[in-house]
Amino acid sequence: MIEGVVLVPALIMGIIIGFIELVFVHSDEVGMGWFHHGMHALPFAMIFVFISMNISYVYGLINLEYTAMWQVDLIVRAFIAVIAMFKVAGAAAVVGKVGEKWYHTLILGALIMAAPYIWDFIGPFITPYLPAVLQ
Repeated sequence: MIEGVVLVPALIMGIIIGFIELVFVHSDEVGMGWFHHGMHALPFAMIFVFISMNISYVYGLINLEYTAMWQVDLIVRAFIAVIAMFKVAGAAAVVGKVGEKWYHTLILGALIMAAPYIWDFIGPFITPYLPAVLQ
């Protein structure tokens, strides 16, 4: 394992956000193969959350002065969220005639952007219930 990479929290948050996306897809694309589309969305949610939660690790590799500013952190995470929202909206438009509601896409983007901060809040409650190898 690479020292400093956030793996287990990123996977947990990715699964949570992926299942939220699955619920949104089910409500938006009833009867249109929502389960297949939702199962496609789960790994992508996990990838975007992993990227969002590990930008601090990448900053450490780059070691530039401006990467220590919290504004840069927020801007990069917002950029990642916008890319994720385009992916979600694009995949929903390709799969069905209805597509996802715009506010569902916005909520998913906000959750991906906020995933590291949400984990800081809920992580201490979840971590004690994880197996010792994952803590």
